Amino acid sequence: MLQDKEQSLIAQLKKANILVIDDFQGMRTMLRNMVKDVGGVKIDTAASGKDAISQLKLTKYDIIICDYNLGPGPNGQQLLEEARLNNYIGAAAVWIMVTAEKTTDMVMGAAEVKPDDYILKPINQDLLQTRLEKLILRKKSLGGIETALKAKDYMGAIEQCDLKIREKPANLQEILRIRSDVLLTLGRFEEAAALFESVLALRSVPWAKTGLGKVKFHTKDYEAAKRIFGEVLADNRIFMEASDWLVKTLDAMGDTVQAQKVLQDAVGLSPNSAVRQKALGEAAYKNGDLDLAQTAFEHTIKISEFSPHKSAAVFAGLAKVFSEKNSPVEALNVLKQGKREFKDSPGAEMETAIAESMVYQKMGQQDKALEAMAQAQQLKGSLGSALSAGMAMEMARAQFRLGNKEAAAALLRDVVKNNHDSAGISAQVQALFESENLGDEGRALIHSSRQEVININNQGVALGREGKLDEAIALLRQALQEMPGSETVMMNLCGLLIVQVKKSGRSDERLAAIRDLLYRVQLLNPANKKQHEYTAALNAL
Repeated sequence: MLQDKEQSLIAQLKKANILVIDDFQGMRTMLRNMVKDVGGVKIDTAASGKDAISQLKLTKYDIIICDYNLGPGPNGQQLLEEARLNNYIGAAAVWIMVTAEKTTDMVMGAAEVKPDDYILKPINQDLLQTRLEKLILRKKSLGGIETALKAKDYMGAIEQCDLKIREKPANLQEILRIRSDVLLTLGRFEEAAALFESVLALRSVPWAKTGLGKVKFHTKDYEAAKRIFGEVLADNRIFMEASDWLVKTLDAMGDTVQAQKVLQDAVGLSPNSAVRQKALGEAAYKNGDLDLAQTAFEHTIKISEFSPHKSAAVFAGLAKVFSEKNSPVEALNVLKQGKREFKDSPGAEMETAIAESMVYQKMGQQDKALEAMAQAQQLKGSLGSALSAGMAMEMARAQFRLGNKEAAAALLRDVVKNNHDSAGISAQVQALFESENLGDEGRALIHSSRQEVININNQGVALGREGKLDEAIALLRQALQEMPGSETVMMNLCGLLIVQVKKSGRSDERLAAIRDLLYRVQLLNPANKKQHEYTAALNAL
């Protein structure tokens, strides 16, 4: 039996593309030789994170053995984050992290990015072989699932999961977890809840209970979601996923103070998450805790130097903190640093220009504040639908401070129209009006803006039902020019175009328009249920 296992491992390794990443030549050679001795044939090596990214872009690797510390540049944790974020590796790839460090920060950081395994040095061939045997056996069953996920064939991914589940594999929990993620992505919340409850009926596992909390969150039962995430953390305080979802829930409930407390606890346990440190900085800034906001933003800048989550918003946030603390020189220096880090990025440049306008306005330099705002306005035009609601609201805040009430209101009207079915966005817009003592005007603007979108959508749908497809499509195309970020308009237009293809026949122009709409909604909201239904309909065409 042992010999059969070894033969199976050798057979798998002979076929596998393998990448060994370590900044020390001696360690790279030793790991490469170990892999070769247990059957590896196609083995590449990389001496740095930058080198590894270049190779991951070009080759689909089945096994990656990566040191945690890689010298200057991204470390193993940041490398794995970037590889996943950009789909350089799939669900069936094996990623082993190798490290000599045993610090809590490193262990928590490694656990958060979830490599398939991590091995403490010193490492020997027997240990590596044992780990590879287990991981290859576990991952072998994920090939079909990975192929479906990569093609965004979510129904196919569920079918592949169901096939594997019937085989009762050793990695059953992993496949159930993938299946539940797909159900959540498709918005099939009742089925996802049933899956989580069936797992929890056998034993309490944090991922399933957290999944149940996600269902409650997505169905807007925030009190239940808050309770469930709190219970997960009470049983397992280092399960960071539950912590992050609890913060999302508290934000949706408007409880920014409690959200900040949860974030503080989380970064105390795992301080090397750039995303979480940024969230803490933003929460502390909102709550007026400027010292904490400064610390969080500064730490974010430090740890995200080589991270895929590096963000111009952090530099802008830190600049605003310095401005509020009456340290305008420090604020402008931070923004200069941000400009150097994010040159040739219109979104980053716009974020910096908005922050500059607010700093100069606070300094009493109105001419420079107006000049910075003019630059932001110019950059806004180049962003189009890529302008986020958050950035538009920041721009509106700056316009209010410059005394440009009409310009601020116009920005906020567009934010509401593009997100008319988001209660959270409407609440943030209202809070911004309240901060300017314009609460009544805010309520009126939100109501009229939402009603305008509802009326246009209703009119388009009605024309479609009457068979006036060309008129309906023209109406919604015009509406989309005015509201380029509206998921609802995009999906209604997509539905009408699919009907038109079915009635009038395929055309490259129509199919391209449908694909473009689906892609835009996928970027805005991967969980949009209609987007997945229409993707399936497009595939059927």
